[in-house]
Amino acid sequence: MKIAIIGAGWLGLPLAQALTQSGHSIVATKRSASDVKKLQDMGVSAFQYALGDNLNSPELGNLFDVQTLILNIPPGRKSPSLTEYTNQMQALVTTAKQKGIQKVIFISTTAVYGNRDGIIYEYSPVAPHTNSGKAHVDIENWIRDLFQQNACILRLAGLVSQDRHPARSLSGRKNIENGQQAINLVHREDVISAIQKIITNNKFGQTYHLSSVEHPTRQQYYTDAATSLGLPPPEFTPVTSAPSGKRINCDLTINALELTLAYPSPYDML
Repeated sequence: MKIAIIGAGWLGLPLAQALTQSGHSIVATKRSASDVKKLQDMGVSAFQYALGDNLNSPELGNLFDVQTLILNIPPGRKSPSLTEYTNQMQALVTTAKQKGIQKVIFISTTAVYGNRDGIIYEYSPVAPHTNSGKAHVDIENWIRDLFQQNACILRLAGLVSQDRHPARSLSGRKNIENGQQAINLVHREDVISAIQKIITNNKFGQTYHLSSVEHPTRQQYYTDAATSLGLPPPEFTPVTSAPSGKRINCDLTINALELTLAYPSPYDML
């Protein structure tokens, strides 16, 4: 199958490599010419594209000559305007539909569920609290309206790998709040496996979400994680309440995709 990955970075690049090894024909994008050259040197067919570029540019012809489009462009912390981000993503999706792309996978976020407490299922109503969460909901709806049963939304918890673990950024910090809140993490390898299952088994027309199945509290986990990694542990403000926060239950997704998580516990990710 011909597949385009918009955004071949920390997640998109290993995804491109995995799909290529599975026999798919992959094209991918990066924003800078130097990053495109790096991908090409690794054997990945790559094109320069930044969100907002001219979608009718002849240079992007091969990008739309595919059956499936994977959208992996988060707004980024430095994004000047989430309205602009939303409009540009919607324009990209619309152009993909007009140019005959058949299926779309959108990498979304569990932030669309907001800050509610309790167990969250794939069918739980969205209630985004952040501007980013609201933007993702708008883009999800746009994709569903255009592609209907050929759309797949994959909402991800906090992404982790051995080379990118949040315990490193929290190490040594003091007076961290909300230590009682449950954590929701997912390993990059499990995300790649899920996307491969969606494509191989034609599991479109659904909204999935992915997280580890265990949800320790922030204080418990990040203290343990820092110790395991040989880092100074973070210090949390005194916890005076019971564990709280949302806990992503992805049993329906795991069963629907016939997926076995390689990292079912956050402790497996250390």
